[in-house]
Amino acid sequence: MSFSSIIIIIVSYLLGSVPFGYLVTRFSTGRNILKIGWRKTSGSNVFRNVGALQGLATGLGDVGKGFLAVILAQNFGFSPQVQALSGVAAVTGHNWSIFLKFAGGRGIGTFIGAFLALNPQILGFSIIPLLFLALIWNASIGTIFFLITSLFLSVYFNQFQTIGILTLVSLAPIFIKRLSPIEELKKTEDRNALIRNRLIFDDDIPKFNLRINRIIKKLTKS
Repeated sequence: MSFSSIIIIIVSYLLGSVPFGYLVTRFSTGRNILKIGWRKTSGSNVFRNVGALQGLATGLGDVGKGFLAVILAQNFGFSPQVQALSGVAAVTGHNWSIFLKFAGGRGIGTFIGAFLALNPQILGFSIIPLLFLALIWNASIGTIFFLITSLFLSVYFNQFQTIGILTLVSLAPIFIKRLSPIEELKKTEDRNALIRNRLIFDDDIPKFNLRINRIIKKLTKS
């Protein structure tokens, strides 16, 4: 890998490190998002525990920095592989921000932004399972199927050198972050169950109840 490729990947990491969730929450409420909800800078945490407008602004910022990282690599004429790795670097920066002592979010929004810059058509097909499962069951389960679908379609459409690399390498920062805080894994008695729940459900407790049932109950009560 050339020196210039390393530089663009570092720049992409720094872009990804910009903590929109932290900044939006701090400037709008004076609170620290790392001490709210599930203590992550993700747009979903801001949306649920701070406010809808703040969550939307955070989500757009997170998507935008992943998109910008890849666009920069494209405009400077880097190879498809370096473009994909720039997206991975942005995801990694989001998850472990250098500006927040390596705290951060889950990386999905930034991943989607990088995906959008590389191939919006494949993103459109891949994101369908995420949207569907987020509506009827659980967004964390939907994310897993989203990633699986993107890998399959990257091979099917002969785009593994971009989308495939982006997805495959991003699995590490995305799922390692689901396990955080890692220190808690050493203290629990049933470590295997906690690891399984966090990897699959992104939570300490498994969520088998369907979201659509809760929505229907709320509608019928009203």
